[in-house]
Amino acid sequence: MPYVLEDEGAEGDVLIDADETAKITTPLPETTRAMIKIVFSLGIPVVVEQSLRYLVGLSDTMLAGNFLTKEHVAGVTVSSYLLWVVDSLLTIVSVGATALVARMTGAGDRRSAARICQQAIALAIAVGTTILIVGILTAPAIVRVMNLTGPSADAAVLFLRIVLLITPLLACSAAGIACLRGAGDTQSGAWVMMLVNVINVAMSWTLVRGLGPFPQMGFAGIATGTACAEGIGGLIVLALLARGRSGLALSVSGMIPRKDDVVRIARISIPFAGESLTNSACQLWFLSLINRLGATATAAHGVAIRCESLAFLTVTAFAVAASTLTGQYLGAGRVDLARRAARTSWAIGMGLLTAVGLALYFYAEGFFNLFLGGNQPDVTAIGAPVLRIVAFAMPALATINVLNGSLRGAGDTRWPWVIVMFGYLVVRMPLTYLLVTPIDEGGWGWGLRGAWIAMLVDLCTRGTLVAVRFLQGGWSKIKV
Repeated sequence: MPYVLEDEGAEGDVLIDADETAKITTPLPETTRAMIKIVFSLGIPVVVEQSLRYLVGLSDTMLAGNFLTKEHVAGVTVSSYLLWVVDSLLTIVSVGATALVARMTGAGDRRSAARICQQAIALAIAVGTTILIVGILTAPAIVRVMNLTGPSADAAVLFLRIVLLITPLLACSAAGIACLRGAGDTQSGAWVMMLVNVINVAMSWTLVRGLGPFPQMGFAGIATGTACAEGIGGLIVLALLARGRSGLALSVSGMIPRKDDVVRIARISIPFAGESLTNSACQLWFLSLINRLGATATAAHGVAIRCESLAFLTVTAFAVAASTLTGQYLGAGRVDLARRAARTSWAIGMGLLTAVGLALYFYAEGFFNLFLGGNQPDVTAIGAPVLRIVAFAMPALATINVLNGSLRGAGDTRWPWVIVMFGYLVVRMPLTYLLVTPIDEGGWGWGLRGAWIAMLVDLCTRGTLVAVRFLQGGWSKIKV
């Protein structure tokens, strides 16, 4: 059930269903057990949503790994990283929208929350259209900068140009789901992603192999299925908002830009967008060093990232819960509950990711065989060991994601950006150069294993710094 906060006089604050037609209420959680229940009620739908979103990428990689070549797997890997940059750009809208909608919902100001949602969708359309135009024109040059050549580069450019066609709808989906989360509705995103996943799997598998009356499109079929599914998902989110889902009504007149609202959204979002873009740019830089090791290393890295993504899809759910509850409780003036929500989400995330780490360590080869069907043993041989390395980073990854989620919900987006820059520029990238560069060029020559050791050190460093920022408590005084 999605929750919002509402004042009920002498009875105190209560949680109610975000749909205004529902009158179910639940007291604010004054015990840890009650808080755990609410965190899970918000987090579980996000686990479903993220799992289904993960399956879109999983399906693309599995299709390339089972029916095409390692060059196609490398192409999917690089294009997936570049689409991650697109997701980072979309946070220019989504993070500020979530924080503001959550604060306004917590304060009982639903009219203002709906207005922010409308402005966020308008801004999303503008950002998405800009990304579409620039991305289509620059895709070949960007792939070349990534040190990818030959058939792998051709595959990456093709994938990007097809999927980028639906960027405006992807932007609307991201912004709309972010607003719904701020209102306490984490279920809608799960339902949308369920349909997106069904469409993606059905279309991609059909088009790559040419089943029935459909043509055999090969690698282009994977990208076409993904683009169609994500585009339909964006249309569904717009339809839900147009019908007033969770009180966030959408109208054409309400989407006329209002300077004050756009500035408020941007003031919160831009630092996080900077953080996310720094993260993405450095990941691309990181990947470009791995690409120098050859297509086999790139393919192994791509599959390992897909396996590691199991951790992200799990912990993101509790990052969303922490963000939503932190914003709503701060809006209601309950700093104590905001702090408790964050700590509870953090503890749950740590426990779950520790379990994921154990699975990655003990079943590394099994994960690779799932993706590749045992067809590319050279990829598995160098890729499975790096999963055992990153398994040790799972507690740090939980800390980074959940506590950053709480900081974003409070509108504190500047310190996470500083921490990301420090982690990459001072720790990961210098260490990667040292460990990956061949011995005859002055490095240690550890190959892909060295790159993932650098990643481990970076994640542990950033996890420590994010925890220090959260425990210091300055986030609770941020004005939005």
